[in-house]
Amino acid sequence: MTIALPQEPMPRKEAAGGGASRDDFESLAADVDRALAAVRELPDEARQKAMDLKAAIEAFHRHALRRLVKALRATEAGKELLLRAVEDPAVYALFHLHGIVRPDLTARVVAALEEMRPYMRSHGGDVELVKVEGDVVHVRLHGACAGCSLSALTLRNGVEEVVKSRVPEVREIVVVEDQPVSGFVGSRPPGLAEKGWVEGPPVTALEEGRPYRLQVGDHDVLLIRLESRIMAFRNQCPHMGLPLDGGTVERTVLTCPWHGFRFDLTSGECLTAPHVQLEPFPVRVEGDRVWVRPH
Repeated sequence: MTIALPQEPMPRKEAAGGGASRDDFESLAADVDRALAAVRELPDEARQKAMDLKAAIEAFHRHALRRLVKALRATEAGKELLLRAVEDPAVYALFHLHGIVRPDLTARVVAALEEMRPYMRSHGGDVELVKVEGDVVHVRLHGACAGCSLSALTLRNGVEEVVKSRVPEVREIVVVEDQPVSGFVGSRPPGLAEKGWVEGPPVTALEEGRPYRLQVGDHDVLLIRLESRIMAFRNQCPHMGLPLDGGTVERTVLTCPWHGFRFDLTSGECLTAPHVQLEPFPVRVEGDRVWVRPH
């Protein structure tokens, strides 16, 4: 059997609907988005047929890709080639689409907690991710959730149910209750540094919607204040590893200053290429200072 090697692609012509003129990842992804948007505008019967065709093609591709991955993983050389291939954003996106690779566990737990947060706040509580160790997630409950009432127990059970349903790899949810609730009052708590927390700037140093870079030792952290929330992420765009503190924030979306990748700050998810995500860090406020615990 002879396998033909791919030839260099010919330059693409401008699509009638304003399609991309380059064969790069972002342009091709934009083409897909435009085509799907057009399909959704079709009459019901035509739209359903188009979506059925899409599902059938994706099922065929998923079947073939999984067989390919299985064959590559059968040898050490194949495993090395597979790991190298997945470093390519386009390959990663394709594998992610078909469930062959999945986002970072911590990022998925953060997204699950964000889904639960509006409900918890409506009941006077909140939840903070402390850390993820293997298949065990450690959280801290705030406000009404930190009590022992029946309603608090319901909220605690709700957190466990949502996280486990969204991230099946999680085996246990541990509620940490040995530290005081974060807030804007109180003195500097002893022992935070020994527990891996890094002291950051005063709360007043964080301007609304303006990225703040915190560099302490080997840690490079991005802090962003949005209304009553302060969020912390690794100051590194997962696309090319470049710093994000020069980016702009519009509502809850951060735009990377280098290549324009856009990130939803409420979940860390990349809106430009869903296969990459920001790496979140636990953050708390003690007295008038921000504290972060980088991994």
